[in-house]
Amino acid sequence: MKLSLSGRLIEIRYRYCEMSVPEFMEFAQKCGYEAVELRATQITDEVTLEEASKLRKLADDLGLEVSCITPPRISNDETGLQRLRRFGEIAKALNCETLKVWVGDLAWMQKACDLLKPMGLVAATQIHTGGPFETIDLCLKSLEKINRENFRILYDPANLFEAGEDYGEDSVKRLGKWIWQLSVQNIRVASPDEEDTWEYKGRYFTRCLLGDPRGLDYESVFRGLRAIGFDGYVTVNEPKPTRMGIEEFAKVFAEKLRKLMRQP
Repeated sequence: MKLSLSGRLIEIRYRYCEMSVPEFMEFAQKCGYEAVELRATQITDEVTLEEASKLRKLADDLGLEVSCITPPRISNDETGLQRLRRFGEIAKALNCETLKVWVGDLAWMQKACDLLKPMGLVAATQIHTGGPFETIDLCLKSLEKINRENFRILYDPANLFEAGEDYGEDSVKRLGKWIWQLSVQNIRVASPDEEDTWEYKGRYFTRCLLGDPRGLDYESVFRGLRAIGFDGYVTVNEPKPTRMGIEEFAKVFAEKLRKLMRQP
């Protein structure tokens, strides 16, 4: 397994990032990560193949990999496929195998996978509340309908927990080989009067650090990952923290995840 940091940590309201991509890469390496996930606010419409090649050179100099990119403004039509092709070339320039894509249309995803396959690329979708990848059962049904070997799942225990689903060892085993990367967020149930909460289907949640006894049981998640022979990226996909500086936060998550990754 390799530790990756998502640009979500430096993203403001899904609109822009507080660091340039080179600054973010240097930050991730400084905080102990082996790879970066680049968001649509980082790999934008303005990024050229030449710029992507320069970023790849910087990543090589830093000893970093690019675990995933999210192409911006992908729509479930022919225009969306054309844009996906362009960002597939950007991904190849970055030596990145995975594009995070979801447009709400399973038939379009089949076309997207067919487009990316000759390029040696994978389309991946994150488990998320609301939609055909909210629960394990829905994931399995959607995977059966898409029926493409280069379509995979970014496994997100926090979103399963928010949906009221089991997210631990047994659920990991149910998805098995379809899990391509692990997306790490930690949340807990909260009361409505706590700060920084949100509500989903009548329950309230807030964020917490890894290791918080009120949060998710990531030891169970990693037991499942080891059981299925998972050897992919483990990506910290947390937003900017409100109670801690981002450098301390990134280092805390890296330290705790490394301990989980080393457990037998």
